Amino acid sequence: MNISTERIDVVPLALDELKTLIRSRAEFEKRAKCQVSGLELPTAYCEELAEMIERTPDVWDNKTCDYLFYTLWTMIDREKKCIVGQFTFNGKPTANEEVEVFFSIEPPYRRNGYATEVMLGILDWAKEANLFKTILIEADLDNKAAMASLKKLGFKPIPIDEEAQERNTLSKYYIRVCKGNKLQEELDFD
Repeated sequence: MNISTERIDVVPLALDELKTLIRSRAEFEKRAKCQVSGLELPTAYCEELAEMIERTPDVWDNKTCDYLFYTLWTMIDREKKCIVGQFTFNGKPTANEEVEVFFSIEPPYRRNGYATEVMLGILDWAKEANLFKTILIEADLDNKAAMASLKKLGFKPIPIDEEAQERNTLSKYYIRVCKGNKLQEELDFD
């Protein structure tokens, strides 16, 4: 199961691939026939992924799509044959059919529209697969590129109280998806 966009193949990693990436990004890149970047995932992120694997042994048999919500998805530029970023879901959809997505675009590839392009692919997949209805993203309000991308994609901010806003610059944004239709709500970002 991959998501393909104009430039990017978005690939959910099987358990053995994820373990390889945690151990050595260079080894993973070689096996995936990608350019070796010389980059590694941050240690804390690798530890978090390893803990998640231990906590969720039942989702990795790939007989269901559950593992898609626990694994790392790599974003591979087909032409450049390199990893430009990755994303994860924060677990399976909630009872309200919501999922949270965490994106990371590698510094050399930022501001090239990859996040927007991949998010459009995820939205198309979500409509077809009908596995969840709402996508949540937490974004730094000071990140102008992220804010522009979220606005372009039609994400709406979830209101937070002023006290919480004063403590940090992160805010959650959401978008609703539904099979075969446009967004259920009028897009009003401002």
